[in-house]
Amino acid sequence: MKLVIGLPWYNGPDAETGPLYMDMMMYFGALRERTLMRSEMPRDAWEATNRALPPLDETGDPEGNPTDEDYDRLGKLQIALVDYSRCSLVGKAREMIVDVALEWGADYLFWWDADMKFSPSTFLRLFRSNVPVNSALAFTARHPTYPVIFSVNKKDGVYTSKVILDYPKDKLITNKDVGGELAIGASCTLFNMSVFRVIPKPWFYSTGCGEDWFFCMRCSEYDIPRYVDTRVKTQHKEHASRWSNESTYLQYRDIPELKDSYDSIALPNETKL
Repeated sequence: MKLVIGLPWYNGPDAETGPLYMDMMMYFGALRERTLMRSEMPRDAWEATNRALPPLDETGDPEGNPTDEDYDRLGKLQIALVDYSRCSLVGKAREMIVDVALEWGADYLFWWDADMKFSPSTFLRLFRSNVPVNSALAFTARHPTYPVIFSVNKKDGVYTSKVILDYPKDKLITNKDVGGELAIGASCTLFNMSVFRVIPKPWFYSTGCGEDWFFCMRCSEYDIPRYVDTRVKTQHKEHASRWSNESTYLQYRDIPELKDSYDSIALPNETKL
């Protein structure tokens, strides 16, 4: 099996999410190594070796250790890392990652955003459902926080979207569970690459609705189901506060593009009571 790990990031991981990135790269490297060992050894020798190996998922999560069925589907795992980080247009980054994955002949694409945190078992847990598009449960980073699960209905060419606040807990959900076309966030998602061979470009065109919402509507046009596995949890780093002080004030005053704004502030302000 050919797997692309995509990095469609505005920026690289920070001090908090960087260790996760390194852990995931180590995990995928070890997973590939074990698929090769299994495919090249006699079955009885592999079974004895596998029993002697330490758990693949060092966090202790048993879901992160491949089963025989997982190994059968993974075969000789090949992995390509496609990095389009530091791109200001995340929708464009997603499109370019898919282009490379298609050119390489990938079977699956797995990506996550740089501000996400999740267990190494996430890949296998999404993979086991064997559906076209499967996303882990994620929440917004801004307040008020809500699940990135939407129900979309279309009438007379107009889309109406609503957030599913009371989503079905701990199950694989799709359209029938939300009362409309399911739209999901793409922040931690596994794709069967056959999806992109059915749907013509664009896939992640950035509109005011968001590139992931747009992708879900493209899937809807071509009758490709999307899923969210609410058993597979993630954490989304909240946006940091900005602190205003004398230093930042003086810094902003020196920015030429803000001169007119400060000149306007300095003018007398008339108020009628």
